[in-house]
Amino acid sequence: MKLGILFGGRSYEHDISVITAIEVAAALKGRAEVYPIYAKDGEFYFVKGEMKLENFASRRVKKKKLRFCKKKGRGCVSVGLKKTVLDAVILCCHGGEGEDGRFSALMECYDFPYTASGPLASAVTMDKRMTKILAAEKGFPTAKGVVGRRSEDVIERAKGLKYPLIVKPARLGSSIGIEVAHDETELIGAVALAFSFDTDVVIEEVVSPVTELNCAAFREGDEVVVSGVESPKSWHEFLTFKEKYEGGKYKSGSNRIVRGNLAQRVGELTEKVYRAFELNGVARIDYLYDEQADILYLNEINSQPGSLAYYLFEEVGIEFSDLLIRVVNDAIRRASQTDIICFNSRVLDNLSALSQK
Repeated sequence: MKLGILFGGRSYEHDISVITAIEVAAALKGRAEVYPIYAKDGEFYFVKGEMKLENFASRRVKKKKLRFCKKKGRGCVSVGLKKTVLDAVILCCHGGEGEDGRFSALMECYDFPYTASGPLASAVTMDKRMTKILAAEKGFPTAKGVVGRRSEDVIERAKGLKYPLIVKPARLGSSIGIEVAHDETELIGAVALAFSFDTDVVIEEVVSPVTELNCAAFREGDEVVVSGVESPKSWHEFLTFKEKYEGGKYKSGSNRIVRGNLAQRVGELTEKVYRAFELNGVARIDYLYDEQADILYLNEINSQPGSLAYYLFEEVGIEFSDLLIRVVNDAIRRASQTDIICFNSRVLDNLSALSQK
């Protein structure tokens, strides 16, 4: 089986995507032939040789420009004159154009089976504002808050909320641009920062005391397979992007595993959220657990989580390589069910006949 690994993209989380792709390539050794596709500065490249972190870190990646095409109705990639048909593409992009539905749409245009949610589900879950609106429609609790656009007076609308407040750009991940405000002065600064990253913001009351909980899932036919549940380690009030990835404090899989009744509740809710948002591939869903009120709040949906959340599935006995093969097989199954059947239409013939009269 020949599998593309699509990673990179124009995103603040570009480097995290590179790490995920390297992990995926390593996990697939002996299971599949990998074809690395690197999205960089609006172009696509085939990465030559072994995927090594030091090559990307030192900017010494050997790559050739690539284009997508089709061959006998199947998606393929072309480097120079050589065309390569891919059985499926594993999407390893985080944030930006890779996770907001654009790359999913690209895969569909060229008929590649791909391991991610479709364009619409990806776009909705990438947007915290839309996620909050749809969650309310579906009956999933979220923290009390307001959403707003740059043209709206969100400071005025937030006056009914209780401090501290957390301010988030609507379409960024990994805590980028997120600030906690303890008074109106801090709120004004936090909103200004969020608007420097995005045209839409979400302002919510900070849930306290709180336990953060993460759970992942993937689709396998009609079944939704749910992972174990973790409670991420936290520093200060919330992790910033710098603390998460640049400070060396955050490591996937080093967090506390949650078991028992709470884990069961999170798992059941994760399946419901996964189905309600019509997700595909591996998605990680993050919650805020209000211990005093015993309420699980939906916080965020990551349609392409870092490391594809493989460490959460190890808790339920699914190794990384098996996880990848299972989501690939499901992507191929879904693609086979959505093939467009062409039919002959007489509309243009009739118009041509009318024009000749």
